[in-house]
Amino acid sequence: MIRLLPLLLIVAISFGQEKNLPQVKLKDMKNKTQNLDKIVDGKITLINFWATYCVPCRKEMKHLNRINKTYAEQNVQVVGISIDDSRTVGRVKSMVKSQKLDYTILLDTEQKLYKNFNTTAMPFSILVDPQGKILWEHTGYIPGDESQMENEIKKALKAPTRE
Repeated sequence: MIRLLPLLLIVAISFGQEKNLPQVKLKDMKNKTQNLDKIVDGKITLINFWATYCVPCRKEMKHLNRINKTYAEQNVQVVGISIDDSRTVGRVKSMVKSQKLDYTILLDTEQKLYKNFNTTAMPFSILVDPQGKILWEHTGYIPGDESQMENEIKKALKAPTRE
């Protein structure tokens, strides 16, 4: 039992720690470098990792567009991050246009940010508060998941703000 105490302490401490969005720079659709922390700063942000070859990602996009429009006046935004690599990144612009996406799209062609989350499934979404604290993570998409996203956004809107 005594040998287990250090392990239990480590587990308890790690679960109690807040996870923050890593500070990274990514290219936007105009090939300009953007600081993700500057885009997130001051807004509740739903970040969605996707790829052009991901069918569930395409199905989810219309809901993300609607969420972005619905909550824009409440200081909420959606940011899409394509993880298409150098071979498929050329398809991103046409996908954004065909899906009529009106939210910010960034490119993570080397998947440096995506790999931070230890996931291989797509789509993958995280919700961060205005200070960049990760509030919620979700992997995959099946119809109805957008309701859960909206519930998490509503919870974040009700949460007391911290300075």
